[in-house]
Amino acid sequence: MTVTTIKVSSSTRDKINALAAEQGLTAGSLVEKVLEDYLWRQQVEEAKRQMRAAPKEVWDEYIAEAAIWDVTLSDGLEPYQGDTW
Repeated sequence: MTVTTIKVSSSTRDKINALAAEQGLTAGSLVEKVLEDYLWRQQVEEAKRQMRAAPKEVWDEYIAEAAIWDVTLSDGLEPYQGDTW
């Protein structure tokens, strides 16, 4: 992996280092994590915009499919509790 340096204010650097230390991460790992979270939020916002712009037929199809999947909530199975190996 190639590494590089970015310029930030001393105050920002100190905040990054403090947050990283609190979470047991390196400063670089924290920046990567924050960036990934930001990009994910951007994708979610874009999906929301697209959903709001979708025609009624698309929404009707979505609601019909969701109703089909809703029946699985009453299948009698216990909720997933994580790995129990």
